[in-house]
Amino acid sequence: MILMDNTVLSNFALAGLLDLLRSFAGNKGVTTDHVLAEFSRGVEMGVLPESNLTWLRVVQLEGRSEEALFRSLRKELDIGEASCLAIAIARESDFLTDDRDARAIARREGVRLSGSIGVLLSLVQSRQIDLKRANHALNDFICHGYYSPVKSLDPLLRAK
Repeated sequence: MILMDNTVLSNFALAGLLDLLRSFAGNKGVTTDHVLAEFSRGVEMGVLPESNLTWLRVVQLEGRSEEALFRSLRKELDIGEASCLAIAIARESDFLTDDRDARAIARREGVRLSGSIGVLLSLVQSRQIDLKRANHALNDFICHGYYSPVKSLDPLLRAK
């Protein structure tokens, strides 16, 4: 299971590249009802494009421990990140986010973590896309407001 929050979904949707995210996740792509509600609000406000997210399985918080964890995380995170992270922690799942605070908590909790850049790198390494297309996607993310620590994926691939 790969839980995705609104930051990652929005980056790929704004760049018109949800197909790449779907390719990366395969049948493991999951989000929460809270994230879908955030995404839908973005569409209604005209900030995000109409997008087909039916390929994502929707999961909900289950049991008292996940609910308690969610409530605790809500003190520091928005609802989408908190719901995804609570489930990722409780069910030992992977988590995709670009939210700095959510990433810090995920690392602290030992959650396997990646984000939009990590998805692009993985797609290049698995030869699903070439480096030129991945760099173009990163540039599209940046043009739509994504703060990226790098302007190109080239140095990240050389470092691996």
